[in-house]
Amino acid sequence: MSKGGWAVFLALVLGFILAFSLMGVVRYLSDLVFPNGYIRADDSLTGSVDSGELMWEVLVQLMGLRDSADDANFAARAVGVLTIFVGLILFSSLVAFITQEFETRVQQLKKGKSLVVEKNHTLILGFNDRLVDIIEELVIANESENDAVVVILSSEDKEEMDDFLRMKLGNLQTTRIVTRNGSITNIKNLHQVSITKARSVIILNDAKGSDPEEYKSLADSRVIKAILAIVAATSEVNQDPPPIVVELHANQYRRLAEQVAPGKVTTLNSADILARIMVQTSRCIGLSKVYLNLVGFTGHEFYFYQPEAGWQGLSFGELPFHFLGTVPLGVSSANGTLQLNPPTTYKMLASDKAVVLAEDDSAIRFESQAVMQPKLFDKSSLEKIRPLEFERHQIMGWSEKSLTALTEYAKYLGEGSEVCLVVGELTQDIQAACDQVAETYPKVIINIKEVNLVAIDLGCLKPYEYNSITILAGQGENSEEIDARTLTLLLELRQLCRNYTAKTGNPVTTELIAEIINSEDTELVIKAGVKDFILSTQFVSKILAQVSQEPEVMQIFQDMFSAEGSELYLKPFSLYIPDDQIVQGVTFGDCVAAAQSRNELAIGVAIAEDFSKPEKNFGIKLAPDLTTTIHLTPQDLLITLAEDQT
Repeated sequence: MSKGGWAVFLALVLGFILAFSLMGVVRYLSDLVFPNGYIRADDSLTGSVDSGELMWEVLVQLMGLRDSADDANFAARAVGVLTIFVGLILFSSLVAFITQEFETRVQQLKKGKSLVVEKNHTLILGFNDRLVDIIEELVIANESENDAVVVILSSEDKEEMDDFLRMKLGNLQTTRIVTRNGSITNIKNLHQVSITKARSVIILNDAKGSDPEEYKSLADSRVIKAILAIVAATSEVNQDPPPIVVELHANQYRRLAEQVAPGKVTTLNSADILARIMVQTSRCIGLSKVYLNLVGFTGHEFYFYQPEAGWQGLSFGELPFHFLGTVPLGVSSANGTLQLNPPTTYKMLASDKAVVLAEDDSAIRFESQAVMQPKLFDKSSLEKIRPLEFERHQIMGWSEKSLTALTEYAKYLGEGSEVCLVVGELTQDIQAACDQVAETYPKVIINIKEVNLVAIDLGCLKPYEYNSITILAGQGENSEEIDARTLTLLLELRQLCRNYTAKTGNPVTTELIAEIINSEDTELVIKAGVKDFILSTQFVSKILAQVSQEPEVMQIFQDMFSAEGSELYLKPFSLYIPDDQIVQGVTFGDCVAAAQSRNELAIGVAIAEDFSKPEKNFGIKLAPDLTTTIHLTPQDLLITLAEDQT
């Protein structure tokens, strides 16, 4: 028994076999001495026993299925009783052991301790609020697979995880969810979830952006330890670790994570990315809707494409006219460098991969011949350049995103523009950080106001005087508490703008942007009047899911969300095509050619009359067919990848 269940099972089986053999011999000898009906008819003189029938009777008696027959003699009955008694002990013990082992296995399944037998699965280590959005994205990504699997390993109780996911998730389509209980840094637990057979790994960070620095540092350390455990577990079978995607808060931990498994670990700084997105969306109305179509697997995605027959000497400027329903955005070189919106004169090399935007990889079709010839418009009457306007933006709250947001505003804004930071308590560290940004970018005015945000007395801020107001998520015990405070500030700002309009008759064009932690609060935000909002958990979750399936996509996000290089803008068509031609109708191919004349890359259009219609994707149409005629108005906008907003 001390050697475990398998040894007990073998001992019971062996005991049963020995008992069966022993009782079979005893009964055989008994019937030879005291014949009991098993004498063969043709061997009556020799007294030979029908051993087959006899052994069958011994077996069923040993199993307790039958006692001695009524016509049996005393010797047969005595041996039968002894056989049944021995069988009662051994066979019952064997049945009880099997039953107990079965119940133990069921309990292990309930507790999430059993081995995962799946392969080529996406493995998620950890359990937090971000998990639901990640799984929803993976479900969409796995629609083309017959039986996709997502495995979750967490220290949470399995039944609680299953109940939570069952309540939060809808139709999983072709995806199955497997949960297991265990430590994400334990090598044995990693083998239980088949780490060596996983397609990719996502490691969730326990700490939120609003948590204290000490706790975030501890959570980052736990992620690093999990990476080490993955490397150790896969090295035991002489195998490279699968692609690993992690979220880390500190730069030092991100560098360390990438050094642990070079080329296998992709790190994500959620605060940095969200701050950059918030700055871009606050300056360009409708841009967040474009990002929601680009991030994740809903809508259009980024792909790396290379035709089998090569690029046939095409330049990047010629490339867009050889695709249908697909827009090339840049070039990924063989040495790993990536460039979005390269010069139109760049000659495609045979080893180059094109970064393309498509609804699905199956929709990518490269034609050896150009599919259309765009029109060339007379641009003499067009506005040559779009001047940088004076802008005023306000950031409410101080978090790890604030400094990045201030720096990004200072890079984008024109001379004399203003950024106002509103904080509940102005500390020396905050003042020093703002002074540093102001010194580095003197052309932009940076003001700081100390206001009691809890008292909800925001009249002194005059929100109607700003182009945008971004409310950063504060600190709290949970996402519900944090979002409640954000929504309260949002409603107060909205009411101040309404009061101003009622008093002066002047319309307010201030855009309200709120950082929402819980994606379930989206509808509340929309009803509160936010036209352009950021869902931090949802955005980061979409990026994590997408990068887990294609790690190279992270390079695209880092380039696109940065002030350096090309970014996304929504610009009026008056910069590209004469108004009379717009009304008559143009093809998207014409738009692409017009954008190229300004060293820009057109990726779609935004229809003004549909901006408030979610059923029409808020008017956003990405990568339309080049040859389809689009009837536009001067109010519609062209979605472009450009160096700046001019």
